[in-house]
Amino acid sequence: MIENFESRINALHSIGIVDMHFDLLMDLYEKRKRSNVLRDDFEAQLKEGGIGVIGAAIYIDEPYLPEQALRVALDQIARLYIEVESNSRFAICKTYADILNARRENKIAFLITMEGVEPLGTDINLLRVFYELGLRSVGLTHARRNMAADGGLFSANTSSRHGLAPFGKLLVQEMEKLNILIDLAHLNPAGVDDVLQLTNKPLIFSHTNPRKFFDIDRNASDDHIRAVGRRGGVIGVNGALVGAQPGQVTIDMFIDNVEYMVELTNMDSVAIGFDFFKFIWEQWSPAQQAALIAYLHEPQFVPDMHNHAHARNLTRRLMERGWKDEDIAKLYSGNWMRVFAQVL
Repeated sequence: MIENFESRINALHSIGIVDMHFDLLMDLYEKRKRSNVLRDDFEAQLKEGGIGVIGAAIYIDEPYLPEQALRVALDQIARLYIEVESNSRFAICKTYADILNARRENKIAFLITMEGVEPLGTDINLLRVFYELGLRSVGLTHARRNMAADGGLFSANTSSRHGLAPFGKLLVQEMEKLNILIDLAHLNPAGVDDVLQLTNKPLIFSHTNPRKFFDIDRNASDDHIRAVGRRGGVIGVNGALVGAQPGQVTIDMFIDNVEYMVELTNMDSVAIGFDFFKFIWEQWSPAQQAALIAYLHEPQFVPDMHNHAHARNLTRRLMERGWKDEDIAKLYSGNWMRVFAQVL
């Protein structure tokens, strides 16, 4: 049985897991005085985990707001380009065809994403600039408010009741024109309602959890999960299990989140947004960690699922729980790839 599991795991991981949320770019920026960060810090883990596509997020940390948001965002993208130029194992992709070509060449594909539109300020023209640089998925907010919208707070029914600001509505319309994926992760519930009303193409949650398990505004309601599924979109299940209590999280709890979303929608609508953050957390000072806990919530990391190398542990547990290989393949790559083919 163990040998059979291993051969099945190898086959599934050879396809290339798609993880649509990884805070890679902020780490590359903080390590900008080093070279070969991708090679030294990430390549082995990504290879061991069988990762094929990464949504590499632009995120602007609090100390850089507001004045330096644009510069730091551009520098984050620059660091990714510099790193990829020096490493033939990776590719920055702008289209579905680019992703397919990268995978055929056994390269790990990066899609540049944005978590919070603070770098744009209120200038719609900057969206086009970032698009030309490779930006292909945008979440309007993190937890905080910006000029486009309000974020969903890490508590229940406490977020702003306001929907998108005029600039947010303009951005959403422009993103549809440019074929940029619109990411609902972190957006407050009223903002999600507005995006659903203003758009026609498939929408995504790059990384979220259902409110059934952790009832906080940052997570997705049953109605919003169903709405994205009906639209032909995809929900990436967040490996951070936002809202869990200390000592509570397990791989089985993560799978419970996955299976509940499948029940609400279907097997074609659910995928992965690991949001592995432990590597950044461990680099921070105690003061930085305390600030994050005060601002958001204390992160709870899933045992045996701390980084991309641990993806095989998840696959093994899915198999032990009776998952079919074809459904795991949809969860890991097929569903994201379908949306990429439709939108990018």
